[in-house]
Amino acid sequence: MNGKTMHWVNRLAALGLAVVLTAGFAVAGGAQSVGGQAYSTYVNTPLGSSGQTPLAVLPAVFGTDGAEADAEGSALNVAGALSSDFLNSITSGEIGTAESGAQSTASAASINILNGLITADEVVANVMSSVGQDGAFSNADGSTFTNLAIAGVGSLSGDQPVAPNTNISLPGVGYVVLNEQIPSGDGVTSSGLTVNMIHVYLQSLTGGTCTLLGCLPGVPTTTGEIVVGSAASSVQ
Repeated sequence: MNGKTMHWVNRLAALGLAVVLTAGFAVAGGAQSVGGQAYSTYVNTPLGSSGQTPLAVLPAVFGTDGAEADAEGSALNVAGALSSDFLNSITSGEIGTAESGAQSTASAASINILNGLITADEVVANVMSSVGQDGAFSNADGSTFTNLAIAGVGSLSGDQPVAPNTNISLPGVGYVVLNEQIPSGDGVTSSGLTVNMIHVYLQSLTGGTCTLLGCLPGVPTTTGEIVVGSAASSVQ
């Protein structure tokens, strides 16, 4: 195992992402089902490149001891769109008698999006959902960027937090949402959260016309997307 791989193992262990969930879920139920999914990268461009890599999905049905799914990949390279290394995805869940929960994590390293427009040394997406006597909740604690730079500007570098749903324009390309968070559930008997750490929306202008009276600008239309670090969990 090389140093970089060991680093990722240590990062995941530090987040408590062991193969078996912590005892907090076991002593704790109320849920009829829990769900989880994680993938390190997703590319869908106008050129036809698409796919999720690597994808881990929690089984729909599992026993009283809970379940876990994981996947990993050494590298991904989609020319002109995305390159990254050390891809890891893991999701786990357990249904208890008093509390139930699910946790998902996706990570990637050495990220280069759109020929250097967006770069990062590391990205980790981590979400957890739980339901018990005190209600249902989800959070994205442990989700981080390391040395994130956009258009060569590294003001978002380091492990400092990035506010949820931070939207940054990418002129001529579209826009990117950092730490994109999509909640679900009622917060009482159900809760869920999807986190996309880097979500690039590729756009082009369509529908623009010109007449003798002047010109109408085109409307931005999403033509593709690139995601790095996506994790989802849910309980209900």
